[in-house]
Amino acid sequence: MKINDPLKTALNTVVEKPTTGESTSTSTVRPSSGAVPPPAADVTKLSSQLQSLQAIVANSPVFDAKKVDIIRSEIESGRFSVDSEKVADAMVKDAVSLLKSK
Repeated sequence: MKINDPLKTALNTVVEKPTTGESTSTSTVRPSSGAVPPPAADVTKLSSQLQSLQAIVANSPVFDAKKVDIIRSEIESGRFSVDSEKVADAMVKDAVSLLKSK
């Protein structure tokens, strides 16, 4: 007894693997008459945008080493101060934008 036989019988479907010459297609499930179809994506445009973003990220430093060194020396010397009002404003702004996006 094969494990998939009861499943095939219950669903009244046959699962077939495509042959090596066949190309696999995307889902053929059609939306109901009242459903709104999803917007079409321009794959070429998205691909070129992704490639340009990858090039920008690959050529950008992960962090600004000079800025880190400046902050480190200020902390070590005791001259570094945190503007708590500026930090709080930024946190509120981030929270508001997060809530608006949902």
